[in-house]
Amino acid sequence: MPQDPTRRDPAIAPPPRAPTARLLDEVPVFRYVTVENAPNYRAILEVFVEAKEHYVIELRPAEIRDRLARSGLFFELPAAEDLDRHLDQLAEWKNLQRSHDTGAVSRLDDFYRRRYLYRLTPEGEAAHRAVREVEATVGRSGALQTSMLVEIRDVLAALAAAARAGDAAALVSALHRLRGAFESLTGEANLFLGELDRHAAQERVDEDHFRAYKHALLAYLGRFIEDLRRLRPEISERLVEAEAEGADRFLALAATAADLPPVLDGGDPVARWVADERERWDGIRAWFAGALGTPPRVERLHAAALAAVVRLARSLARLNDRRARPVDRAADFRTLARWFSACATDDDAHALWASAFGLYPARHLHLEEDDPELARPDESWWDAPAVEVPVRLRTHGAVSRSGRPPAALDFSDGRTWMAARRRRERAEIEGAIARFAGRGPLRFSSFAALERPELDQLLAILDEALVAPRGPDGVRRARSADGRFDIVLRAPAAERAWVVLDTPSGRLRCLDYELEVSAAARARSAAGGEAP
Repeated sequence: MPQDPTRRDPAIAPPPRAPTARLLDEVPVFRYVTVENAPNYRAILEVFVEAKEHYVIELRPAEIRDRLARSGLFFELPAAEDLDRHLDQLAEWKNLQRSHDTGAVSRLDDFYRRRYLYRLTPEGEAAHRAVREVEATVGRSGALQTSMLVEIRDVLAALAAAARAGDAAALVSALHRLRGAFESLTGEANLFLGELDRHAAQERVDEDHFRAYKHALLAYLGRFIEDLRRLRPEISERLVEAEAEGADRFLALAATAADLPPVLDGGDPVARWVADERERWDGIRAWFAGALGTPPRVERLHAAALAAVVRLARSLARLNDRRARPVDRAADFRTLARWFSACATDDDAHALWASAFGLYPARHLHLEEDDPELARPDESWWDAPAVEVPVRLRTHGAVSRSGRPPAALDFSDGRTWMAARRRRERAEIEGAIARFAGRGPLRFSSFAALERPELDQLLAILDEALVAPRGPDGVRRARSADGRFDIVLRAPAAERAWVVLDTPSGRLRCLDYELEVSAAARARSAAGGEAP
């Protein structure tokens, strides 16, 4: 009889796995989120994770039950035997590890009773952390993080300085910060663009909500595109400075301070770490300098943001066209449907139907007769006398009703009102700027309270200053968006020097910065002053 080739002789041992093979089929720790009693298992593991956050590494079943009762994760606590069964199953899936509890044993019979201590396994903790991250990702809209672009620029400058100084520890810290900034930038941008595509595909939404959302989003995208255009040359320049130090050289230097643990397969951990960091560095370089003839990836992000602006502008144009058109059949039918749903009886609905779609006498052609009493409105077409139909109506389907053109609208009142409004807003802005400009260095603690225009100007000044790179003396220098003022921002000497300011929008808590706002050199020169 021929032997089944799919069966293995039990006397022959299976070939050993390669030591570096990844066991992709051996991940039972995630089963607890897909089985029937998944909420129970997840609540139990949540209790273990919270206990470990408070440095409790072992729990008895009674302690687990007590923590479940206080956690509020159960509407009805499971029975003791059900809890034991859940714990055994989690131990079988390797989420938990159990050992005999010998601390409460006082006689020989206690050894034969069920007494276990349970602790969270490393793979169980990693699985639950992954489940938490998935839950936190659902529903997130992401963001285009200008702050991460600033962080990348500053970290690249620090990395180049550490490479020139030969500081291995500073190199490791800079590489760690750079990786975190890129992961945050790319992950948040991916979420944001995906959510943006979903919103852009919506055609029928509440118009007021649509307008508010789209206008705010256009402003947000426009600011990000402007910041990206401004920061990209600086990042590319810092990247060139770091590349000039030699990526292989400073990565090998950083590996000496990385404190790498040994690996199980007997390989060289230093070589593996350097290879991984080299791949990450090539990915960062591809973002801003391109690779192998391909354009920089940051151009794709820039193009995606521009395309989103175009889509949003088109959707706003469609909405304006829909409002400007005299006839919107879709809107008419929706209104008619609401009327039908509001009808109290069938007779009302039939009357509405007759009014909306009923056929009426020939006078619906809107042709005026010489004698309106010649035919009754309810008389049949067959019995009524014929009506003279103009030739233009028969040939072109319309009657020319040209007459005196309407008078031109007078917008002078509106223009006067808008000019007065602009003057009032300009006066508010100038008054707010006068609170900070030309008064020398000012501490935030000297601002007892801020009005709305003053708060807006202070936030705009902070936005420009915090994006600027920090100088060797720790001071940030920037120019206002309109180019009229120079801004100097100094951090407080103590890191915990905080101040709370009262504003119309609430209380603003921030560091007690020292701010100096002065007229820019070009503005002083135009005013007749001497430029420094």
